[in-house]
Amino acid sequence: MQNNQIKKFRISKKKVFLTIFFLILICFILFFIIKPKNRVKNLEKNTYEEIINEIDAKKNSNFLNIEKFIIENKNIYGTLVSLSLAKEYILKNNLEKAFIQLETSLKYTKDENLKNILKFRMSKIKIQQNKNKDAMHIIQTIKDHSWRNVVENIKGDIFMKNGNIKLAIKSWKKSKFFEQSKVSKEIIDMKINEIQINKKN
Repeated sequence: MQNNQIKKFRISKKKVFLTIFFLILICFILFFIIKPKNRVKNLEKNTYEEIINEIDAKKNSNFLNIEKFIIENKNIYGTLVSLSLAKEYILKNNLEKAFIQLETSLKYTKDENLKNILKFRMSKIKIQQNKNKDAMHIIQTIKDHSWRNVVENIKGDIFMKNGNIKLAIKSWKKSKFFEQSKVSKEIIDMKINEIQINKKN
């Protein structure tokens, strides 16, 4: 009887010890691992917002500070800043710099949708540079089916640039079929109608 009481006491003592141990462990994880990570994320977010404001305000014509941020932040913030900076380069007609910026970000971006946005922008730059073969190669690397409307629309633009009207119309019609946006469908119709009017003339 006494032995059973001793055993029960030992078991309950172990349970109390384990409970205290796990509570200490949880506190340690919360205060020394999770909180510092959140502080870093908040710091990155704040810096990201400052950088975006700097791009919008065009404070730095050579964008060295912004390029440094992108190099040091190989994460979603770095990619979003890279997209904004590329846009600014395009407005300044510096297409080569814009392309290099996007291509560099593509190497370390993990999110599939962000990768597709980068590829889409890169292909648009190549079209502007009249490098249609390169543009086609880039856009065809987008394999996500939810991007079919975008891919086919760009392919139509490339075919049109190459003077292949039949393939251009075919791609645009495919794009319209997959497209959900009413406005985008109307834009595609305008492209097709313009070609058909020009053909008649």
